[in-house]
Amino acid sequence: MASLSLVAAAPAAASPQDPAKTPEGYTFCGWKDFVGGWWTLEQSDPGAYQVAFTRGMTCRAARLNVDRVRYSQRSPYRPYRTGYRCRTLASQHEYSDVRCVKVGGTRKFRYRTGA
Repeated sequence: MASLSLVAAAPAAASPQDPAKTPEGYTFCGWKDFVGGWWTLEQSDPGAYQVAFTRGMTCRAARLNVDRVRYSQRSPYRPYRTGYRCRTLASQHEYSDVRCVKVGGTRKFRYRTGA
């Protein structure tokens, strides 16, 4: 009986898009709602997702910057944002982790997308 209660109390494994998986030193800024186009602090759709993080800037600024990131039109399709150096930290099938750092500064934002 005691082992049964321990198993029931064990937390579920965190999904890759869980806010608890916020990169060290960053602040969680929310989920992108693709239906409404706004940002929310709770994930509403279990399908495709985009999540934003920030360091050294407000969440509002980070979310605006994430929305303004574009990708090059030719392979290898690198992310870019005017005034920032962007780098893809991890990329897999239907997943990417991108960090952008302000040129000559310490402001950073980071986002993850996937399905």
